[in-house]
Amino acid sequence: MHGKIVPQSKLSEWKGLDRISQVVHDMGFVYREQEKDDLGIDGEIEICTARPDGKGRISTGKILKVQSKSGASFIVQDTDTTFRAKVSEKDLRYWHQFDVPVIFIIYHPGDDRLYWRYVQGYIEDEPDVFDPPISFAFDKEADRFDEGAYDRLFELCNLAADRVSHDVGETLYTNVLPVEELPGTIWVTPVLPERRSRFHERVGGSTLRKPPYVFRAGTIITLTDPEASDNALREVVESGTSESFDLMDWVQQDEQNEDDLRALLRSAFHRHLRRLGMHFDKDYRKYFFNDGLSPDAPIRRSWMSSRTGRRQERLVAKFYEYGDKYPIKYFKHWALSFHFQRFGERWGLMIDPSLVFTRDGTARVTGKGALKHLRQARAKQYNNIYMNDVLFWTHVLSDGRDDFAVSIEGVDVLRIRGRPTMVDAPFSVRTSEKGVSE
Repeated sequence: MHGKIVPQSKLSEWKGLDRISQVVHDMGFVYREQEKDDLGIDGEIEICTARPDGKGRISTGKILKVQSKSGASFIVQDTDTTFRAKVSEKDLRYWHQFDVPVIFIIYHPGDDRLYWRYVQGYIEDEPDVFDPPISFAFDKEADRFDEGAYDRLFELCNLAADRVSHDVGETLYTNVLPVEELPGTIWVTPVLPERRSRFHERVGGSTLRKPPYVFRAGTIITLTDPEASDNALREVVESGTSESFDLMDWVQQDEQNEDDLRALLRSAFHRHLRRLGMHFDKDYRKYFFNDGLSPDAPIRRSWMSSRTGRRQERLVAKFYEYGDKYPIKYFKHWALSFHFQRFGERWGLMIDPSLVFTRDGTARVTGKGALKHLRQARAKQYNNIYMNDVLFWTHVLSDGRDDFAVSIEGVDVLRIRGRPTMVDAPFSVRTSEKGVSE
């Protein structure tokens, strides 16, 4: 089997673009990659200022959007002091309509440097910019994208509009997927007295299937009849002693019963995620994709946004390398954790998108230098970025269906809506195109 060849030049270009986040973090700002519903925007920079006591930084809430390009194919009219970078008319007009500042960053492989320009300001200063062939002019000294750009970026933040508008409302997407159908029955079965010692170890050592269970006070609590099929629990219970109860009646009898139900739902859903091909990290307690991952082979997944109806490809795991003398190498995984929550008489599945960093696709990253870098890279995502994460994982969980079932040994025990709960808010968050909320 022959894998796809990745030229060394392309790897160098990718590494060049990877420097953007490092430069931004070195300035004390926050950089967030935006690889979702972006249509030509690669990320955003949030401006931060130093705290008065000098301990840490304070977010200003001001955002600059970033579009980046890389490669010799974009470079024209290259000299020792200047060059021009080609852009398309479609991209330029799209960037121009944003009501937040957009900066264009390009990696010049010949110089091994990043350069940048403020898009809206460039358009104002160059009235003929839309005349073909369209390109941006760069000064190799004045337009370097490094820590020397700090003051200019900080000035741009004053041009950014306030993020919250009270003039226009919007629909907010929560991270709650409503549980439409709970199991109707709970099963309580005594365990044979001689099998109660080291119970979990005994069940775990069996080669038979292991349905979700809770072991408490010499009994097991299950969502299915443990005697109905050939499984590990059948070997440890007293034959013919299983009792079934109405689930909601049973939950209301004891506060501990609700916790036990939550544990059973969590165990059942864990199996659902594993069937989807996701790896479970016990330390992080998060789920992510890692099958087939290598430094030259990132993992992507196709999905459709329930908000836009657009099908797209999504990066879910990728290798990164920073630094020359003491390089930091790691895999970045877009990950998921979850829990079940009761809201009055209703239940919901709460999903929490996040990031995981590993050395080899499984083992966590260690070392003070690496962890400091990763804390910067793990800057919390919010608003449209977090929303798109929620919509992406909802699609993964439901396979794009309106609702989906969670099963145990072929029996559906849980049905969950394939779309998150939405709320109409009297305000909106401005982070993208003029008049349009992301």
